Amino acid sequence: MKKITFLLLSAVLLSYGSSYAQPTTNAPIPTNAAGDVISIYSDSFTSVATNFDPNWNQSGFGQVNSTFDPGTGNLVLAYPNFNYQGTELATQNASGMEFLHVDVWTSTATNLKVSPINNGTGVAEILVDVPVVQGQWSSVNIPKSAFTGMTWDAVFQIKFDGTGGTTPSTIYLDNIYFWKTATPAGADASLSNLQVNGATVPGFSASVTNYLYELVVGTTVIPQITSATATDSNATITSITQATTLPGTAMVLVTSQDGTVTKSYTVTFVPSLPNPSPTPGTPNAQVLNIYSDTGGYTNNWTPNYAFGTFSGKPDLDLSAEGVNEAIKMNFAVAGYGEGTTLVTNISNYQWLHFDYFADSNSNEIRFIVIGNNNGAVNEYVYELTPNGSNGTLVQGSWQSVNVPLSFFEGIGFNKANFFQFKLGTTSDLVSDIVYFDNIYFSVVEPFLKTDRFGQTAFNAYPNPAQNEWNVTATQTITSIRLSDVTGKQIRTLQPNDTNVVIDASDLSNGIYFANIVTENGSKTVKLVKN
Repeated sequence: MKKITFLLLSAVLLSYGSSYAQPTTNAPIPTNAAGDVISIYSDSFTSVATNFDPNWNQSGFGQVNSTFDPGTGNLVLAYPNFNYQGTELATQNASGMEFLHVDVWTSTATNLKVSPINNGTGVAEILVDVPVVQGQWSSVNIPKSAFTGMTWDAVFQIKFDGTGGTTPSTIYLDNIYFWKTATPAGADASLSNLQVNGATVPGFSASVTNYLYELVVGTTVIPQITSATATDSNATITSITQATTLPGTAMVLVTSQDGTVTKSYTVTFVPSLPNPSPTPGTPNAQVLNIYSDTGGYTNNWTPNYAFGTFSGKPDLDLSAEGVNEAIKMNFAVAGYGEGTTLVTNISNYQWLHFDYFADSNSNEIRFIVIGNNNGAVNEYVYELTPNGSNGTLVQGSWQSVNVPLSFFEGIGFNKANFFQFKLGTTSDLVSDIVYFDNIYFSVVEPFLKTDRFGQTAFNAYPNPAQNEWNVTATQTITSIRLSDVTGKQIRTLQPNDTNVVIDASDLSNGIYFANIVTENGSKTVKLVKN
């Protein structure tokens, strides 16, 4: 399910009457080993679900019962008033799994469909039929191949959809999990943990052997594999080969106890994250902070729910002690937003500020302020496009945006009724990866930590160029790092001048990025050689 605006509705009190029959027994207890399973709902395993009732405007919102007891003490998941229903998960790399298992009981539904929802590569969602027999538990194993085009490499939601019979209907679910065929004793060559620089590789799963490890553009210190733990304590870590370059690949080779199976885990390091976002300088007393960890803000707007999804919050600060996280969005998959149960009156504030970094495939950003006037929910959109009437979108570098709240008031927004914000686009085809940081409301017009850098003007010409680029700035340029699109550093300059020539005569045609550092900050610009 993609590009959905989820609205907070009043909770509906759940009351189970005697209108429909209910299960009085449980589904069969799973026999899978825990190591072969990623569980969404089951008493037999540790489950990864985080929200069994997100608001997707379904008929049964507010009525889900994740602790329904059929009288046995073994709990099941109940969906009364069901037309469709979703569950949110901690994002899982389930690409090594082979099946999705579901147990279902219903006395009314005749048709049920299910799909994991993926926030990675491949198709995001494919609904597949779940056969049901009324009045008894149906145990169903659906092969991964039935979900045509799905990779399951970043599953963050699962959806059940139903029509037919009594609509809305009531269904009961248990033992919802991904699973793979068990490994024979002594033949396990998997890892239970893999660490780089002392921390588990993001998204690690024993069944997944290849990982892309993103680094900030300009990184020169090559990360090291510091720990590899075999699932079977009798298996052998045969070798660990560290990466020697950036981009580069490290590898761990594992041999099973009986020597019949070897498995290699690879981690590919790619400097593809943007440089750290600008540091805000707007005074703390003037700010209602939505998202920022570098401004030192203490007056924070605190949401109590979220909708949609983001792709991560990477730390863009290369220093060991610093933290500068940004929200990484993949708008080809979904938008993302947060909200509060009660409205927040922001009448004292006059500005909205946010910073963004858009990749070369992103041509639209929408920052949406959402108001709730006694249940009347409305969205108010500020849009950035290459030729936008609201603002001009710039690719390949951090951009700071100040929007007067009078803009939103001019299209109907009431500052007394703020309760949600959303990052989105009009379609999943117009933009891909965009990073956001330093989202806040301000009394005064927002500015960066160093005013002089905020006012620094840069110019790079000719662009495109054949032999050289001329870079000028109104502040002294202390260094320039030139990288290609993979993040590989091509050359560095330390001019200590306001005018710099970058030699492009020996470079291949294509796109390059110049990180320009002044005495007061840095900026990355895209350069083209043809």
